Amino acid sequence: MPLKDYAEIVERVQRALGRGFAEEPWILNMPGRSIACKIDHLHYLAVMPAFVDQLGRLAGIFPDQIIESLVRTGNFITRGPDRQPVMALTVGWGGRPVTIRAAFVDADFIDRAVKTYGNLSTPLNLSDLRISSADKERVDAFFENKTPPQGLAYF
Repeated sequence: MPLKDYAEIVERVQRALGRGFAEEPWILNMPGRSIACKIDHLHYLAVMPAFVDQLGRLAGIFPDQIIESLVRTGNFITRGPDRQPVMALTVGWGGRPVTIRAAFVDADFIDRAVKTYGNLSTPLNLSDLRISSADKERVDAFFENKTPPQGLAYF
């Protein structure tokens, strides 16, 4: 059985995400509608499982393979020992806060996709999506020994 080439899968997913963004820019950075929104200069917050389901459709890869590849390459933020990227968070963007299942994505992964394959000359700006400050302690614990989202990521 050959070893999986996670870098090749990540490249394929980035190419599909960039092209998908070029065709439908609303898939990123529009809270309540997008699969992922930029919350600070280092992180996007991805709605799960919609994020990997959409990437799977765009790239022709099973969602579980996308999760495994993004975890193993460090593009999904995880916490050991189970390395599970998904957690429940309360988020808001102007209206009533909602609780979602979400994963933190390294901003460079998405920014590189939209710049390289989505015909965008600069990375996306921050979205209006914010995490409830009541979740900050849990998020900081999740990011143990990693750089957590900045204060501006919270409401």
